[in-house]
Amino acid sequence: MQQDPEPTGSPGPQQDPTLPHSPSMPPPESLSEGHQSSHSDSPTEQATEEEFQFLRCQGCRAEAKCPKLLPCLHTLCSGCLEESGVQCPVCQAPWPSGAGTQALDNVFFESLQRRLSVYQQIAREQAFCTRCKEPANYWCFECEQLICHKCFEAHQWFLKHEARPLAELRSQSIREFLDGTRKSNNIFCSNPNHRTPMLTSIYCRGCSKPLCCSCALLDRDHSELKCDISTEIQQRQDELDTMTQDLQEQDRAFAAAQAQMRSAITQLGRVRADTEEFIRERVREVVAHVLELERELLEGVGARYQRDYEEIAGQLGRLDAVLQRIRMGSVLVQRMKLYASDQEVLDMHDFLRKALHQLRQEEPQSPRATVHTNSFDAFRMRLQDLLSCITQGTDAALSRRASPEAASAPRDTCSTDPHR
Repeated sequence: MQQDPEPTGSPGPQQDPTLPHSPSMPPPESLSEGHQSSHSDSPTEQATEEEFQFLRCQGCRAEAKCPKLLPCLHTLCSGCLEESGVQCPVCQAPWPSGAGTQALDNVFFESLQRRLSVYQQIAREQAFCTRCKEPANYWCFECEQLICHKCFEAHQWFLKHEARPLAELRSQSIREFLDGTRKSNNIFCSNPNHRTPMLTSIYCRGCSKPLCCSCALLDRDHSELKCDISTEIQQRQDELDTMTQDLQEQDRAFAAAQAQMRSAITQLGRVRADTEEFIRERVREVVAHVLELERELLEGVGARYQRDYEEIAGQLGRLDAVLQRIRMGSVLVQRMKLYASDQEVLDMHDFLRKALHQLRQEEPQSPRATVHTNSFDAFRMRLQDLLSCITQGTDAALSRRASPEAASAPRDTCSTDPHR
């Protein structure tokens, strides 16, 4: 190309020249907002709300305003993103360094929210003409506008777009409506110097941009790198699908390590319970003499448990975080496959590819297969030694304590230090 401007988002759909500039679609609403009625939502609406819960902010679980996709593949609203500091509030993954790993505008979520909002307005018969604000009767898939009977005639006279009656759209399921709006999302030439947006079916792999025929002819440097844009989009979707399939093996490895860690914690808890019970049984025999020792021994067991628990829990936390990111990546790619437009796939591919590639590099740490119960044996031995001193060698112990030489010698079997 003769000019190589900075990459910009694709221009919006072509609008009716008789219509003043305004947002194509109405702003997104919550699945539970925008209507008030005296009766509860229908089962269909409830199922829809449940299906699209993934559009909510994964930090505060509220409707995501200006959703941002993080390198860990969680999506946050702008408020949670500002409060998150240097790590993800969901999985505690730290922010990677470098300008290329900052949060990405989740254009997929934002677009899907808008399309859901339009469908809800149509289904509830609360849709109004984008031009005159009268009750709407048609929906233009290319302009992405609601149109009344009166404005429809002028719209079709100037543009002759595909516009369908709202009554017909109300008979569709939400999946059918979303699929129709997804496939009608046109892609335009990325050259900002065009006076009007130019539809295109050409993609330049050298420029990493969609180009119209004129710009493609002018771009002589990349003549061998042009391809059909649908081929490029399909290739990118296939690449993301392959990456998520490759992650399934990693998912299984992390899931196995997670189960092993949970089993280790359970075993550690059983060992702790068994040791505490053993201590209590023996201490009850000599409770009049060793109440203070009981407290010290139990604290020692608790400290040992806490140390081992924190070691395993630290590994488990990392496994949980990575496993969550793996599954989130798989779900996101599948959702994009179902609902994302071609432009959204193009916009988000590199970011997702990098994030999924980084996940592919993760390896689960080798977990401790078993809990070493002998680390608690020292407490058993100390109690047994003390019990022997009390029940069998009381006199000898008293004589040793009375001897100045014995008093200066290190304490052995009858020591009350649980960390010996």
